[in-house]
Amino acid sequence: MLVQLNVSDDDIAYAERILLPLGCIFDEERREFIRNFGTLDLQAVPGSGKTTALLAKLLILDRYLPFSDGSGILVISHTNAAIDEIKNKIGFACTNLFKYPNHVGTIQSFVDKFVAIPFYIDKYKKAPLRIDDDIYNQKFSKPPYNIKNLTPQDSNNAKHWLRANIKSIRWSFLQGKKTLTDGYCGKEIDFKKPKGKTKNYIDWNSTEKKNVRSWIYKFKAQILDAGCLCYDDAYFLASVSLERNPAIKLFLQKRFTYVFVDEMQDLQKHQHNLLEEIFFDDGTSNSIYQRIGDKNQSIYDAKEAVSQPFWNDRQTVLELNGSYRLSSILAGVVSPFAISPLRIEGRRKNTDGSDVRIKPHLIIFSEKNKEYVIPRFSEIINFLINDGSISASPRNKYKAIAWTTKKEDGKLRLADYFPDFSRQEQQRTTEYLTLESYITNYDKEDRTLFSIERNICNSLLRILREEEIVGADKSQYTKSKMRDFLKEANSNYFSAFEAKLYKWCLSVIQGESAAVLVDIKINLPEFISQFGTRINNSSNFINKTGNTPSSAPISANNKTANVFQCNGFKVEVSTVHRVKGETHTATLYMETFYEKKGGGGNYESERLIASLKGNAIAANAHNLIKQSAKMVYVGFSRPTHLLCFAVHESRFAKFEMDIDHDVWEIVRL
Repeated sequence: MLVQLNVSDDDIAYAERILLPLGCIFDEERREFIRNFGTLDLQAVPGSGKTTALLAKLLILDRYLPFSDGSGILVISHTNAAIDEIKNKIGFACTNLFKYPNHVGTIQSFVDKFVAIPFYIDKYKKAPLRIDDDIYNQKFSKPPYNIKNLTPQDSNNAKHWLRANIKSIRWSFLQGKKTLTDGYCGKEIDFKKPKGKTKNYIDWNSTEKKNVRSWIYKFKAQILDAGCLCYDDAYFLASVSLERNPAIKLFLQKRFTYVFVDEMQDLQKHQHNLLEEIFFDDGTSNSIYQRIGDKNQSIYDAKEAVSQPFWNDRQTVLELNGSYRLSSILAGVVSPFAISPLRIEGRRKNTDGSDVRIKPHLIIFSEKNKEYVIPRFSEIINFLINDGSISASPRNKYKAIAWTTKKEDGKLRLADYFPDFSRQEQQRTTEYLTLESYITNYDKEDRTLFSIERNICNSLLRILREEEIVGADKSQYTKSKMRDFLKEANSNYFSAFEAKLYKWCLSVIQGESAAVLVDIKINLPEFISQFGTRINNSSNFINKTGNTPSSAPISANNKTANVFQCNGFKVEVSTVHRVKGETHTATLYMETFYEKKGGGGNYESERLIASLKGNAIAANAHNLIKQSAKMVYVGFSRPTHLLCFAVHESRFAKFEMDIDHDVWEIVRL
């Protein structure tokens, strides 16, 4: 039975006291959304505070929990960081929201907990050990010597195919059949013989292809049976589960009366479709399903989202048009890049209440001086600080961003503007290919020992996995399980280990990373001996060095990467994808090469000339134009005060005569 809610003025005032500065209230367009508890879409411009409006709704809902029918609320966002932000902002004020029967988490956590894992347990009579891409990839990189009922030649062929291909081999449930595809829900893989450098190439015959497919099929089945799943496996199991037992949809609809998805545009097509199948159910769902986001910022799955847009409007669509990030000037510059027309009302003011009157700047450079683009950006910021247009504050963020990064001859990329750019520093993943890279790639912005301590412990867990060391319950060690084992097995060693771990962390923070790496290697034989074995399979991981795709060299002085420091402040160098959702004081967007396949050119300034002149994107525009527009829309909508766009002089010459100098300030290097 659907729980009916009538939001009162007192409810909204309660949320305002918690979320807004003293004396501030929600405007009418936000109040309309907060009061609406029907199935709808909320389209919100950059800087509109859409998440704050959602938080207000959740705070109010918490006042009415628990529901009498025992149902709960489901809140989904794209990343763990976004979920943490929700918990940090309203967790202290919520009595029930973060308890059963509610669930606040990522789309992955929802699929794992409520669909994939229950199906796996029902089928295999045990829980999966891990759902994690890095752990799965590690398992998949070590194929067995042979597969039962297949010949040694079949094994050789299959391993030859695996070595020669970079395809992301996934299970997909296509037309009621378990199929090996190139990426989840991708094309079915045709297992052709790799050509290599063979002059007289002859493809495998149909029987040989069938056996290669069967070998890889069984290899992947072994990994799945062992309980090691990649993230896509969870969606595959979920799709099978829903196909075989449609009643699961009804169960989940009754479990969650209200479903809210924040940053809807960041979901991939298969994630979108899964939620639609469960909670919209062709309009027959028992759940109230609200999708919140901005179609114009769907850059994570950009190719697919542009060529085959899958987020279609509901019957009810509300809008948040007021941006408290963008000035009226910048709102006018950003608006023409919107693929889905959405009016932006720039409401950003200076701290004294006056309008932000800083014009966006076009920085025109040549091949010889492209490395001076970021320094000039820094000079412009410094000038605006000195003349009072930008308030000097340690909280200000200045960022230089670009779409593509990898240096390549004849193609302008981020590394051409900033040669020291490190893609590895951007990733900061928890899994790397070498022990050295674990020590290098901790979060250097973290002023505590947490990040480096986590990395060192993860490297030790990686060694245990490489050595195939498992706990008494045959499951892989986690950080807590590893520490519990060491404490119980040898308390004296555990005390010494904890002391060494603290010393290592402190030394890395103090710039002694290289010495720490040497000391860890010296102590590893004693560490591994606590588990009754010695170093064998992990020796390559421990000793390998160099700038591999997942390993960055250790810096003797521990200098922070991807930062340009000048004029008493720093400019962080990053990518458009990395800064999505951020607010900057000043943003420099640097054009880069992306795909030579049409759209009027290879760079943003070529494909988007019309929008730079203030004209909207045509509905029938080339997909690369639309894709480029989404990148620029996201990048251009980050700053509160200063926006700069770096364009090569040869490309600027093509539209220089049409640029409105009342809108743009032109700066030539």
